[in-house]
Amino acid sequence: MFKSGARRGMAAAVIVLAAAVVQLVGPSAAHAANPQCDGAGVIIRNQSGDPYSAWIPAYRSSNFNCWLLRGSNNSGVGHLQRALNYDFRGRKGYTLLDVDNDFGSKTEAALRFAQTYWHDNFDSTIKIDGGYGSQTRNMLCWPDMNGSGCVHYLG
Repeated sequence: MFKSGARRGMAAAVIVLAAAVVQLVGPSAAHAANPQCDGAGVIIRNQSGDPYSAWIPAYRSSNFNCWLLRGSNNSGVGHLQRALNYDFRGRKGYTLLDVDNDFGSKTEAALRFAQTYWHDNFDSTIKIDGGYGSQTRNMLCWPDMNGSGCVHYLG
């Protein structure tokens, strides 16, 4: 058995270690300003006179300024996986994702693939971090609900 001083010391060490782990895996400062996506919502856009609608990750179904990271598990992740597959299927080096609503290592790798592509070909300010946020939301073309194309968020 530990003496009470040793127990307090170990408890303090465990608390410090837990805080360090939270700091390492928690959301970045940019993500902290917005909530974590907890599902999905529908965007509707008029393109060339025709209405298009798509499901995208959202917080409380209407706030699209949200984030997803490894460990997230909800319908928003599934719509992100579907959009990544839609946008990058057939592109050399891209591995199709199972749409399972689970943001794991494969979803993170697919996001890094997409972010690297956008960074190298369109916008060098795109962060390559494997996380989902406003930059990723704005770059993806979200599959239209009736299968007739895709929809850009366009703020």
